[in-house]
Amino acid sequence: MEKIIIHFGSDSDFSKLIENVDSYYTIGDVIKHISKETIAIEGASKHFEAPLDVENLIIYTDDYGGIKEWAILGVSNNIFENPRIQIKNLFLNNPPKKFYDDVKKTYPDIISESTSDRPSLDLEILKGIASDYSNIVIGQPNVLRRLLPALYSLVNPQRKKPITILFLGDSGVGKTETAKFINSKFGGEMLRIQFSMQQTGEAYKYIFGGEHGEDSFAQELIRRESNVILLDEFDKVNSLFYNAFYQMFDEGLFVDKNYSVNVERCIIICTSNYKSAEEAEKCLGSPIFSRFSKVIRFDEISIEDKLKIAAKNYNVLYAQLSGEDQKLIERNVVLNTFLEAIRRGYYKNMRTLKNDIEDALNIEVLKARGILTSDTTAGE
Repeated sequence: MEKIIIHFGSDSDFSKLIENVDSYYTIGDVIKHISKETIAIEGASKHFEAPLDVENLIIYTDDYGGIKEWAILGVSNNIFENPRIQIKNLFLNNPPKKFYDDVKKTYPDIISESTSDRPSLDLEILKGIASDYSNIVIGQPNVLRRLLPALYSLVNPQRKKPITILFLGDSGVGKTETAKFINSKFGGEMLRIQFSMQQTGEAYKYIFGGEHGEDSFAQELIRRESNVILLDEFDKVNSLFYNAFYQMFDEGLFVDKNYSVNVERCIIICTSNYKSAEEAEKCLGSPIFSRFSKVIRFDEISIEDKLKIAAKNYNVLYAQLSGEDQKLIERNVVLNTFLEAIRRGYYKNMRTLKNDIEDALNIEVLKARGILTSDTTAGE
């Protein structure tokens, strides 16, 4: 073997790294060739097959799951040095610990490593957040006043520890929207983990690491495109798992069975439905609560701001309709209907409001096209 390139980071960055590699084999191709049986014919002289010439072997993050445990434990001897193949260049993306350690031990002199270079917070990004936030997330001026000082700590290039922020408040008041907005200033897809989904027996393996080929929190962290990480509904995960995040919050390092992931200088946002910091500390427990850099409560949205949100959502959704559909319903009363509903005290959840406006517009279009009739919608 002549060259080994090991990349830790996003799949898109690894794809750029290997974009000039014209032809390559996958690990599945190689294992299939190694496992292929040769048929001996009685009385015939033995035939020694020449080794498969593999100029480039590329192993993607998802490929390790196809390698058996016995092969992982001695991958260099079991696969790369197998006499039935001859590898020239090896490209690895996010190898698990056992795999990585074996390769480093066997080929110490021909390895080069790279990591994804994700944008970090600077003054220009911070200014963009300050100037645009209130136009995107309506009705939460207090959030911006508390958010900016917390984020400013990351402007200092000497700071390595991540910023960890706990958002409190009811559903649909702008918590997730705020995280998405912050990420929009960095670019790249935000890593969003729905912790309400981690309620089964598989949750332990997901958080602490299972077999090397299984999906895990660490694997998603290492593949992230952005340094903005959203742990949605953090209050829904079993409290027994919170100790897995202590080192991540304190030092910017998340470690499980298969990976050690650097999350220094990240913005880690955890959302919850707690009403106050006191309630959050009581339910989460002081050990994890004390590790948050900032706790920010989202206020209930005023009637005036709800009216602004309704008008904004309506304009966005109406603009997304085709020109033909817009002409069909250009005199619709959808917006006025929802404005009146808000004035009457309906709609605490702004996410529900947006969904209902979209549904109402679609109903108007279907009526105009004669697909829905008064009889069809009666009783709604």
